[in-house]
Amino acid sequence: MVFFISKDKALKMLWKITKNEKESFLVGTAHFFPYSVKKSLRRLMDKIDIVLIEGPLDESNMDAVRQDALEKGALPSLYDALPSEVISFLNKELDVSRSSSSVPFVDLFHKKTEDILKREIDGLKGWMAFFKIWSYFLGKRGWTYSVDLEALDVARQMGKEIYYLETIEEQIAALNGIPFEGIVNFFNCAKKWEYFAKRHAETYLRGDYELMIRETLCFPTRCESIIEKRDPKLFERMMPYVERGCTGVFVGTTHIGGILRMLEKEGYIVSQCRI
Repeated sequence: MVFFISKDKALKMLWKITKNEKESFLVGTAHFFPYSVKKSLRRLMDKIDIVLIEGPLDESNMDAVRQDALEKGALPSLYDALPSEVISFLNKELDVSRSSSSVPFVDLFHKKTEDILKREIDGLKGWMAFFKIWSYFLGKRGWTYSVDLEALDVARQMGKEIYYLETIEEQIAALNGIPFEGIVNFFNCAKKWEYFAKRHAETYLRGDYELMIRETLCFPTRCESIIEKRDPKLFERMMPYVERGCTGVFVGTTHIGGILRMLEKEGYIVSQCRI
């Protein structure tokens, strides 16, 4: 089942920030999404000169993330922490042959029982197991876009100055701080993932930040290591550019609330807007 027909939509998780006649923009990004927002991004890029991205997204840095994700030492096993009914549900979800017409007919009668989930997450840290299975689940439903990646792509095409607010090492450290229990709890709700994804997309498309935040409280990334510890650092590093104006700041949507509060304390006028 695919939730949405993939086509371009308006970006509404967008705030204008102004002070001393200097104007910049803050964008809450969706790392996985079923729609493109490139048209909105191009219009936004016409108004800015500098683009700030949360962290590096190139393949060499992603290799560093994947390398760190391999378990080192005696770490809790996500697979071993899951009940059998969750494992069974996810194995069905991961079984390509159940939704593929390319599997030879005869193989349907000689299919060996295979623990696909164990194969896919064995040897991975909990946070990587979460991202791997969750992103597969979303991709299977047409979530083939990323607001972060589209912003970076459009910024490069339009010749904008691009800077990163964090190093990959800092981002890996934050991922390693995601509580294991939160990941287990999220997997235990696997039968609700389809609802979670649908509501997340709907609230993001509407630009309903407060409702989106309330409805994603169960996500393991809603934790101190990812949000509270990083918000002040992201804010501090973005401000020299924001003070110059004509800057677009692209951070995960869960950072928006904290950053907006800090901007207001510094005397900035913030208002949600459309491009």
